[in-house]
Formats: sequence, C-alpha cells, structure tokens
Amino acid sequence: MKKIMQELDKLSKERVSELQKAKKNGKLIIQYTGNFIPEEMIRAAGGEPYLMCRGGEPEPPDAVLEYMLRFMNPLARSMAGFHALGLDPVTPISDLIIAQQTDCHVGRISELFEFKKLPVYKVGVPPDWKKAIAFDYYVNSLRKMKKKLEDISGTEIKDETIKVYIEKNNRVNEGLRKIDSLRKKDNPPIGLYEFIHLNHYSFNVDADTMIQKLDELYDVLKDAPGKFPEGAPRILFAGHALAIGDYVVPKLVEESGGAIVADFLDEGIRAYKDDISLEGDPIIAFAKSRFLDKPPINMFQPAWEQRYEYIKSIIKDYRVNGVIWYQLSFDEIYDMEYSCLAKWMSESNIPILKLESSYEYSREAMGPLTTRIESYVESLKGGK
Repeated sequence: MKKIMQELDKLSKERVSELQKAKKNGKLIIQYTGNFIPEEMIRAAGGEPYLMCRGGEPEPPDAVLEYMLRFMNPLARSMAGFHALGLDPVTPISDLIIAQQTDCHVGRISELFEFKKLPVYKVGVPPDWKKAIAFDYYVNSLRKMKKKLEDISGTEIKDETIKVYIEKNNRVNEGLRKIDSLRKKDNPPIGLYEFIHLNHYSFNVDADTMIQKLDELYDVLKDAPGKFPEGAPRILFAGHALAIGDYVVPKLVEESGGAIVADFLDEGIRAYKDDISLEGDPIIAFAKSRFLDKPPINMFQPAWEQRYEYIKSIIKDYRVNGVIWYQLSFDEIYDMEYSCLAKWMSESNIPILKLESSYEYSREAMGPLTTRIESYVESLKGGK
C-alpha cells in the first residue's frame, strides 16, 4: 500500500509542472472550484483542469484581510491567500477560473479575484434545489459555461467527448467505492487519512493511471489486516470540507485510536458514491447527478433533516459509534446545522464531537485539540 500511495503522491505533485509545460505548448489552463463544475467539459474543450481547493495552513487566510472581512471561512480565504503570498503557481497562468456560487464565502472570493483582474467565470448553483426552476437555472448555467469554454478555446465541445471523460471519472469513482467498501470491515485496512489523500490524488493524476492504481490498491487491501487497534471505535467524519493539505485532524483521530470508517463532506472530496449517466444529454446527466440525486449540500435548504436521514443510513451501514463534526471557522450555516444534528444525535444515543478549524495548528493550539480528540475517542471506547 505504501508504495502505491507514494507513487500517487509523486504523480500528484508533478501536476503543477505538467500544467506549466502545457501552458507553454498553448494549452488552456482552467481552474475550478467544487463538485458542481464539470471538469469533463473542461477536458472536452481541450483544456487542462485544476481544482482550487488548497487549505490547512494559517498564513494564506490572513493574507487577504486587507480586502475582505475576517468572517469568511479559511478555505475560501486560502483560495486567494495562496495567490496573494505568491505560493500558488497555477492561478497566474490560468486562462479562466470557474467558480461555483454556492455560498457567500466563495462568492466573496470570486469578487476579490475579479477586483484583482483575474479571469473569473461564475456558475450559479441555486439553493432551492427541489424546485424545477432551480434545476433549470443550474442547467442553463452549465450550458453558458460550455459556450464560454468554446469561445475561449475555439473548440466545439461535443457530447460524445464529454461522455468519454465522464466514463473515465465514473471508473475512478468505482475504484474509490471498492476501497470505501473495505471500511465496513470489523477492522478496516484503511482510514480516512489515506482515503482523503486518494480523493485528492484523483483530482491531479491522469484518470487512466488513477483507475489502474486504485485497482492495484484494492487488490492489496482486500485481504490485508486491519490498521487499527482491536475494538477501535468506529467514527463518521462529517462537515464542510477537507481541503488539499488539511490533514491534521483525521491523522490525530486515527493516531488516538479512533477508526474513521465513513465520511460525509460537501467539498474537498470526490462525489465518488454517485456516477453520472452516459445516456442522453451529458449536461442534464451531470446536473441530475450533482444537483438532484446526491444528498444535498448544507447550503441547499430546507435540507438538514434529509441530510440527517442520510447520516443515519451511514451510521447503520458502517456501524458507527460516534460522529466528529468538522466545520470551518465562520461557517455559520454549518454551525446552525450542528445545533440540529447534536440534538438528533443525542436522541439517537450517538456521541458527537464538534471541532472548528481556522487552520491554526500551532504548538499552543495542538495541545488542547489533541486532548479533546483523545478524550472523545476514550469515551467512545467506554461506551461500546
């Protein structure tokens, strides 16, 4: 397993240099944010996609305070902060930054990019997802995005070409699902720390290579011994996002003896449980998969009760003993959902721990964080 993970890590890190070479060869470099932007369409236009979802470091969020309120979550602020500090090699060479408009945080960052004269294109994602007019609006946003890509690339985007890339990504999702299924074992051979890395690698590594490596990894893991102490409490990790680079908390949980066997996150992870249909119009198929058929994101309202029902199904399927709710600072809507979720979890006798992150992992911050996590894991052991 270690060898495969190292190979994927190396390939993922080489993505930036690949993009720089592609740019010199005349390729379009297109960044995008979130799961509501079809990278398959970017590839079908001949562009090179790159997910903007880097976080986990304290300096970038503070680098944008000259231009915006402090009360934006650290992931959104990091998107601009890495660029402001000169630590982002991709944004300066990007021909377009496609930003999904799902909340005020990423919306404010989009405006900051525009203020900085960066090439931003916004895709509207309405929160009233149950209404037909909202779905039509989102589909229309994707069609406008397609026209924008055709205009800047000079390439007609054909449905058949989009479907080629959808099929590849479906196979990546299938590989992740197979590995995820191993987390249902009494003692899983893989935890969230490695699994979120696999998700992040999949955004940067060529799909054909990723499919092959996931198959190899599954063959290694399917009969491998468990990685956790015998009887380790089984934990669901839920909340907003685990950004690329934000690995401290899941690592601490697993080093403290907790087995993170399941996840429920809105960003920073592939929509790996939901394939996209290859039938009919690929834009409609993508929109149905991401907007209608998968569990709604927190920003879609009213959705908290529906999200809770989905969380209950995860708790049952993965035999979860406790939930860690991981939210980013100033994510007020996630804070509101936690209040409801904590009540419902209490009624279901499922312990829940809320952890809020500003990406501040200094020595002073790590002590109390580690103590809280260790105490929670120990309490779950006692409750089993």
